[in-house]
Amino acid sequence: MIDGWHWAAAALVALLLAVLVLLWYDSLRDRAGWTLAMATRRALPAALVIPVGFVAALLLPLWIGGILIVVPLVIILVMALAD
Repeated sequence: MIDGWHWAAAALVALLLAVLVLLWYDSLRDRAGWTLAMATRRALPAALVIPVGFVAALLLPLWIGGILIVVPLVIILVMALAD
């Protein structure tokens, strides 16, 4: 049975993955010589990670959901510190 903790973890994973995809999309737009269409075409398939991560956090054990939260959070923090 899926409890409230699974739903909270899944929502947090989806939010973090959305932020991560948007940050990557923003970095693609800032590349020299890239148009908006080129960056969008390159980043659009990465958006499929968001629902996959949501479903994975919802259906897998809660400790795996915790790992799914920590990994994008660390990546976002590293990207923030790199700027």
